[in-house]
Amino acid sequence: MRIIPSEISSSTKSSAERSVFAALKLLQDDHSVALHTVHLPRHHKKRVGEIDFIVITAELLLFIEVKGGRVVHQDGKWYYGSQGTAGEPKESPFAQASGGMHEFEREIGVLVGDLRDHGVASGYLVITTDVDLRRTTEFEPQQYLGRTMYDGGRGLAQGIEQATRFWLPRNRWARTPIPSALRRKIVDGVRPDFDLVPNLRSRLLHLEVAFERLTEEQLDRLDELESHPRLVWVGGAGTGKTFLAAEAARRKAAVSSVLFTCASTTLATHLHGILGDEGVTVLPYDRLDEVRGRTFDQLIVDEAQDLLTFEHLGVLDNLVDGGLNEGHWIFMLDPNNQVLAPNTYDPEASQYLRELGLSYGPLKRNCRNTKQIVDQVRRHTGADLGVASAGEGDQAVFVDVSDPRAEAAALDDYVDRLLGEDVPLQDITLLSVTGDWDTSSARLSERASKIDRFTDVVGVHRTKQRLTWSSVADFKGHENNVVCLIDLEPEHLEGRLDALYVAWTRARAQLWVACRPGTRRKLTELVRRGLM
Repeated sequence: MRIIPSEISSSTKSSAERSVFAALKLLQDDHSVALHTVHLPRHHKKRVGEIDFIVITAELLLFIEVKGGRVVHQDGKWYYGSQGTAGEPKESPFAQASGGMHEFEREIGVLVGDLRDHGVASGYLVITTDVDLRRTTEFEPQQYLGRTMYDGGRGLAQGIEQATRFWLPRNRWARTPIPSALRRKIVDGVRPDFDLVPNLRSRLLHLEVAFERLTEEQLDRLDELESHPRLVWVGGAGTGKTFLAAEAARRKAAVSSVLFTCASTTLATHLHGILGDEGVTVLPYDRLDEVRGRTFDQLIVDEAQDLLTFEHLGVLDNLVDGGLNEGHWIFMLDPNNQVLAPNTYDPEASQYLRELGLSYGPLKRNCRNTKQIVDQVRRHTGADLGVASAGEGDQAVFVDVSDPRAEAAALDDYVDRLLGEDVPLQDITLLSVTGDWDTSSARLSERASKIDRFTDVVGVHRTKQRLTWSSVADFKGHENNVVCLIDLEPEHLEGRLDALYVAWTRARAQLWVACRPGTRRKLTELVRRGLM
């Protein structure tokens, strides 16, 4: 849904309003417009009135009153906020919403004419994002959305729909749809002016939902290829291969035994947490001895380029019923590593595998990275990550540092800026090129004692807000909203484009790179080489 202003103002302190703002923005509705913080210069009870949100749809004007935190109703009086009953009592949220609706109708009538004469219906909806109010005679269920039904914003669309069905019959003069020209006139009459400071957390949330929507679209591939017993799915980093592999494993496990494997121990641990309860056997390749002597109806191999030798294929051949020649299997393959890490890729083994099954791809829709990250990786490595389809992000940030201590200080400054933009620490991962914690600049950070090692927390439900630190190899197959690449020296870029490729493609929306002396020049050479 289009929302005005397009980014929430930094002056909005209410986390509840921020939540509703983000939820409205993500609604798949191209015809409606939402206005945030509409001021009423005249109000019959207040010096200045304010409406949290007005949603202008083709059917009615819906006025939304939002309350976050604690709500107290005592002796017929209402109190809001963490202080509970402290302070002066306020109007009920339903009276506030109703009063704002009527005052707005009077104000806008001066500009566009009486809304009833135009056949425009109105109604209101009260949302308490953090609590559920007990039913009273003051409201009907369709006029209210509590914490349970709101569900962090997931239930907002249904709440708006229920409110619309409730209010339309109560506006006997209603004529729908409201003409688009009249809706534009209403918007033009009340659109507030803002000095906007875009909030990074809000942008990340928008991108996150876009990523999820794009990944869901990849499910179509499963339906298209369900009838083929042996598949090689090809796609660059971020094209949804792991998501597809996990969903395929879940579906196959409903009717057959499934072995899911990959080279990465941390990726296998993560996927075990997702698929373990689905009856899927998930093991990293170096633990396949645990199932030696068994065969499975279905074999699924993620990040297969790391296991594409005849030796590896021989081990896998013994674990699937019918072997690789006649069995049922899916291999997820990233072709970029053929170029970036040729020593770990056997083209003859790849050709052998492809002749046994049906190759599909390359997958072209990048579901993980913003356009800026996709372009950055392509310029430096030549790798094809597909088309970035989720939207725009910020350019990668390269910071020159003289030594590890200066790098730690620059890192702390950057994390402080992210926290100032409401980005949770859990959304930030520090990737070390050396993979050695004892020598990493992260140890010199002011947050060093509160940084989690990724290998210690992968697959674990984390309750503390902390940064994570990982080697590039251990983070392969994983992702986070913000990635900070540290401990990067010029020599690490000699013949190691695979590490650069893996590290940069872990970032979904923001990439920060610390460059030790000489590193920036080496990166420039990589770009020049890629262009040639």
